[in-house]
Amino acid sequence: MTAIYMSELAQAYFPKSTPRSASAQLHRWIMMNTELKARLEELHFKPRQRALTPLQYEAIVKYLGEP
Repeated sequence: MTAIYMSELAQAYFPKSTPRSASAQLHRWIMMNTELKARLEELHFKPRQRALTPLQYEAIVKYLGEP
């Protein structure tokens, strides 16, 4: 199994943005989506986390849709 990095996922959602900008935007989307934020908290997600667990990744895709 390969690691799922937050920066790579952010770039998939925002391909025309810089990696830093894409990560910031994805973080904003997560914070604005209260259901997703609550689910990620249940899955022990930390705001500055770099790698995602498979369950955290699935939650993000479920609530935000495929990148």
